Amino acid sequence: MSFHVFIQARMSSQRFPGKVLAPFRGQPLIRNVIDRVAHAVPLSQIVVVTSVDPTDDPLSLYIQHLQVACFRGSLEDVFSRFQRALNLYPCEWLIRVSGDSPLMDGEIITTMLDYALHDPNRDQVSLYTNVFPRTFPVGHSVEIIHAQRFAAISADTLTADEKEHVTKVFYNHPAQYGIINRESGDPSLAQKRLVVDTLDDLRRLEQES
Repeated sequence: MSFHVFIQARMSSQRFPGKVLAPFRGQPLIRNVIDRVAHAVPLSQIVVVTSVDPTDDPLSLYIQHLQVACFRGSLEDVFSRFQRALNLYPCEWLIRVSGDSPLMDGEIITTMLDYALHDPNRDQVSLYTNVFPRTFPVGHSVEIIHAQRFAAISADTLTADEKEHVTKVFYNHPAQYGIINRESGDPSLAQKRLVVDTLDDLRRLEQES
């Protein structure tokens, strides 16, 4: 079961521009995300997927400095950006993680990968997720996507919302795509926010254990 982790990131957040390079616990926020993902998978299987917009030049340079793979594509059509990244980094499954989740739990990635690996019905599944419905904190979202089925979807058939949100097409058509949801066992965790949307979030999460 070959895979890559695609960390989705950009600098042009409307509520907090430049947040992925904002300092968090002594280093850029995106470095925290990469380090936590690297607890679960080899660094060689991590790709930061950002845009060709000039605002993302500093992010791209920083990722290259870390010697982590970086792919750049469309700013607005994120779905096509991921498809093009998949062409360059082919695999059987791609794992989507958000670049504004500095407290990502690598154990969740490990557990979900292990489940998918040992699922005898894996060939019938398009998406393993933990947000359908969400029972994990916002900021602990992990999606494992069947690469061949993802690549076969024509971006021209998608709505603007589905182009912007990579996995939206799966959730909009669950009967068409096999979806397996993993639950935490504590639905109240879904109310917990461990994601950076604002400067206040950044400061608050720095105090989290």
